[in-house]
Amino acid sequence: MVQQETHFSCVAAQLAVNRFSQKEQQPERMRQIADEFTAKFRHAIESADAEEFNDLISDCGYWRDVVAFTNDYRAFTKVNVPQAASDCLQQAQAYGGEIDYQPKFSTLDDHAHIEFGIKFNNYIGPCVGFVHLVKDEDGQYRAQVLFTALDGVKDHPEQFRHNRAMGDKNSMLHYDEIRRREMENPDPTVLVVGGGHCGLMVAARLKYLGIRSLVIDRFERVGDNWRKRYGSLALHDTLYSQALPYMPWPETFPEFVSAGKFGNWLEHYVESMELNVWCRSTIVSDKTYFDENEQKWHVTVDRDGQQYNFVVTHLVMATGLSGGKPKMPKPFPGQETFVPGVIHSARHKGGAEWKGKNVLVMGTGSSGHDISLDLCNHGANVTMLQRSPTYVHSIKNGNIKTFNGDLMIEGVDLDYADRLTEATPKPIIKAVHQRLIPKIRELDKDLLEGLRKAGFQEYSGPDGSGFNFLSMERGGGFYFDSGACERIVNGDIKVKNGEIDHFTKYSVVFKDGSTMKPDLVIFCTGYTGFKESAIETLGEKYGKNLKIIWGLDGEGEINGLFRDCGIPKTYFSSGAIPLSRTNSKLIALQILAEQLGNFHDRYTIEKSKQTGNYVDLSSMLYQ
Repeated sequence: MVQQETHFSCVAAQLAVNRFSQKEQQPERMRQIADEFTAKFRHAIESADAEEFNDLISDCGYWRDVVAFTNDYRAFTKVNVPQAASDCLQQAQAYGGEIDYQPKFSTLDDHAHIEFGIKFNNYIGPCVGFVHLVKDEDGQYRAQVLFTALDGVKDHPEQFRHNRAMGDKNSMLHYDEIRRREMENPDPTVLVVGGGHCGLMVAARLKYLGIRSLVIDRFERVGDNWRKRYGSLALHDTLYSQALPYMPWPETFPEFVSAGKFGNWLEHYVESMELNVWCRSTIVSDKTYFDENEQKWHVTVDRDGQQYNFVVTHLVMATGLSGGKPKMPKPFPGQETFVPGVIHSARHKGGAEWKGKNVLVMGTGSSGHDISLDLCNHGANVTMLQRSPTYVHSIKNGNIKTFNGDLMIEGVDLDYADRLTEATPKPIIKAVHQRLIPKIRELDKDLLEGLRKAGFQEYSGPDGSGFNFLSMERGGGFYFDSGACERIVNGDIKVKNGEIDHFTKYSVVFKDGSTMKPDLVIFCTGYTGFKESAIETLGEKYGKNLKIIWGLDGEGEINGLFRDCGIPKTYFSSGAIPLSRTNSKLIALQILAEQLGNFHDRYTIEKSKQTGNYVDLSSMLYQ
C-alpha cells in the first residue's frame, strides 16, 4: 500500500475581494493611492506610532519583515502587528518613504490588489519594501501584504554599477600575479564553507561590500558538485530566473542549462568576480573554535594536506540543499547478502553501463525521475518504486503559472522579481497556489491521466497547494516534468507501488509478496541533513547547538537559514538560485553590520512569545 502523504497544516490566508472601481485601476489614480499609503507609512515609522502603523494593515493582511525592523525574518498576521510595531519601530529609527517601483494592478479570480515597491531607511542603512494594497469594506486602502527588508549599510554601498571600483591604471604588477597573491594570502575576515552556487553568491556579495572572504570546498574544481553528476542532469527552471548576482547569463545560453555547463559557469563566475576559493580544502574541526572573549572564530583549514590558521569574525555554511551526506534507509533484512548491488543516487554517474539491465529506482521525486529517465534513455529496463504520492506538473504549464510567468522572460528586472517573490508570506502563497493548481492540472489533464493509468500515484499537493510546501517542508516529493512522464505513460519506465520487505541473494521482495530481480538498486532517498554537516565541519560542541534548518517555523519563515542558527557568528545558506540570490545579500549585510558594531538584538519569535500577546501562525500554516 502507498504511504499517506506527510500531514501539512498550512492553512491558506483569506484573499481580499476586488472592490476597486475601473477608475481606481487607471495608472494615475493607482499612483495617487500608492502615494497616499506611502505618506502614511512614512509618518508611522518616523513617529514610531504602533497604532498608526497597525492601521496600514488590512484585517486579512500580513507584515513580513526581513532585518529592517526586527533584525530577523518575521511574518506577523494582523493580530500580532500592534505588539510587534510597539516593540520594534522605535529601535529601528526608520525614516523616509517613497515609491521606487510603479504601481501595477494584479488580479486572481475575484481577488485584486495594487502592488508597488517602496524604499526608506533605518539605523543600519537603506531599506526596501513591497506592498499589496487592497480596498477594505470601509473604503480605505490597506496592505494585504507589507514587506520590509534591509537593503544596504550606511556609508558602505555595494561596489557595482555607478559605484563600481575605479580599477588599476598603473599597477606595478601583472594582473595574474596580483590574483595569485590574493589567492595564496587571502587574509579573510569571513570563511565560507562550500563552493557551490550558495557559497559563491555570499562570497560575491561580501566582496562587493568590501569584506574579504575565503571560500573552501572539498571538490577538485569549482563546479564539480554539478559537473560530476550524471550527464543528463540540467536545471529544471529556465535561466531567466537563475542568474547569479552581478553577472547575467550570456544571450546565447540555452533556456535550460545542463549541470556540466552550470558547473563551468560557476568556475567562470569565480574568475570574473575575483573570488578567493581554495578547492581540496576542509576545516580541521578539532583545531577550530570560537573565542567568546574575542567574539571570533579561530579556524584551521587543511588544503591538500597543509594546514593554515585563520581568525575570522564569521563563518558561512553553504554545504548543499540538504547539508549532509547521502542518506540511505535503514538496511532491509538480507540487504547485506544482495549480490547485484545497492547505491545512493549521489553515486549514479550515468546510465550507459546499464543498457539491457534491470534497475530498480526507489523514489519518485526529482532525482528518481531524472535518474530513471537517464537509465531508460540508455536502454535499461527501469522500474520506479513509489512509496507515497508525488506532485507533478509540466514545465510548460506549471512553472510559468507558479513562478510568476511574466518574470520568467528575457530581460526581466531580477531586483524587481526577487522583491516581488520574497514579499509574500506563506499563508498568502498557499491561498494563491490553491487557486492556481486546479488551473495547471486542467492544462495537464492528459499528462496526469496518463500517469494514473500507468499506476503512478499523483496528487495536487498538501491541501491542493502544489509543490511549494512540499519543497519548504520536505525538500522533495514533487517533479517538474522534463521528459520522464512521457516514458512512464508509454510504459518505457514502469511503476511499482509499495515498499521493500527484504532482499534475497539476487531478488528484492516487496511487502505485497511480489519479487523483482534487479541488476542494480538505486536509493533516491535524500541526504542526512544540516546538523550532521555542522558536526562534521565544526565538531560536536558546536554542531549540537544548531537549530532546526529548513522546514517552516510558526510564521512560515524557513528555519535557521540566513539568520541566527544557534551557532555563534555563523550563517547557513541553502536553496535554489533565486532564494539564495536574494538572501546572500541579506547574509552579507548582517555580517557587515555586526562587524561595524551596529546591529541591535534580534526580535525573535521567542521574544514575541514573552509578551503573552503572541498568536502563532502555525494555526494558519499547519492544520
